[in-house]
Amino acid sequence: MEKFVFGAGEDDRKRLLNFVDTLQQFLEKVIDNGEYFQPKFREDYKKAWMELNPNFSALKDALQRAETHTLLAQGLLGTQLNLKLAVVNHFLGEFLLYGIEIIGGHKLLEKLLRVVSKLLANMATAVSTGLAIQSFIDFLVSMIKDDS
Repeated sequence: MEKFVFGAGEDDRKRLLNFVDTLQQFLEKVIDNGEYFQPKFREDYKKAWMELNPNFSALKDALQRAETHTLLAQGLLGTQLNLKLAVVNHFLGEFLLYGIEIIGGHKLLEKLLRVVSKLLANMATAVSTGLAIQSFIDFLVSMIKDDS
């Protein structure tokens, strides 16, 4: 899988927008791959994914318009954002390095998606959009194959 970095950018708002863009690209790759999730749900999650795409633009628009104090209140600026993105990128790095080739590799994807969902929850609370993306990710987590 290609290299991804969540939250690249010069200022915090650009980092949030990059996070959303990168998340969309990453999920596209993981969903297209199909080997991470239970096959009996493949058609359903692929259809749901296609319907979900406009939500990424809506989230980015809302983040661009959000008041600074609103983003601060949800820990989406400054050192709070730095910490959250560092944790996301840590789990992303582990997943990209080890993938699912190792026993327990699917757990790496689960950890990554769970922490991404938490950051999305902060965003959704701040800007009142993005819950559909968060919910989709939460359901993806429950569809991850068990490789133990």
